[in-house]
Amino acid sequence: MALICFDHFKIQYAAKIVLAIDSLTLSPEKIYAVIGPSGCGKTTMLYALSGLLPNAAKASGTLRNEVIDATHIVLQDFGLLPWKTVLENVMLPMVLKNSISEQDEQAARSLLKWFKLDDYEKTYPMTLSGGQKQRVALARAWLTSPKLLLMDEPFSALDAITRETLQDEVKNLYLQSPKSVVIVTHSIEEAAFLGESIIILSADGTLSEVVENPSFALPNARSTADFYTMCYELRKRMKAVHL
Repeated sequence: MALICFDHFKIQYAAKIVLAIDSLTLSPEKIYAVIGPSGCGKTTMLYALSGLLPNAAKASGTLRNEVIDATHIVLQDFGLLPWKTVLENVMLPMVLKNSISEQDEQAARSLLKWFKLDDYEKTYPMTLSGGQKQRVALARAWLTSPKLLLMDEPFSALDAITRETLQDEVKNLYLQSPKSVVIVTHSIEEAAFLGESIIILSADGTLSEVVENPSFALPNARSTADFYTMCYELRKRMKAVHL
């Protein structure tokens, strides 16, 4: 069963093609990490998947997203409303749908507890650290139970230890409650840790290859030889697509 299919799909701005994927199929309930050189169309790919391409972008070919109406995107700036508390920010999608229930509020509080934010539910975003803001954005995304979750470099602004802690939390939450996830990252190590399959884009925006990751499901993956081997292989392949 295919969740997403690209077929001779291109996006261009004026005469410049920024993304060109001849053929790619994504399966449901799987995490895909997308890596490639800066400017190769990684974020553009997420915007296309979410249906949020700007008017200036011209798309051709076919991109079929079977769950476009149940897609949630987490952007680099978190998208938190400064005048709303942490709990109110997490609950915002339910407010917009005008469908708040006691069960939703309990689920929101459970997610805040999962992300170690249960003591901050009445706090405002301006008082939070970058890692805490990212946790709020992730809790909000998970509360909506999206069929497809898109994340654009969600941990890039965080220090190394906070980044690894959040990667652990997201991976463990995914293993508990699988969803289809596409995560864009510049980090080879992050792709090797979070990606079941790793999509490599070339500098010109074309698809280089999709690499399966045997280290994904291993306990304490970062400490395994398979993880280091995957990082080494990805580094080699990334150097090739930079040429």
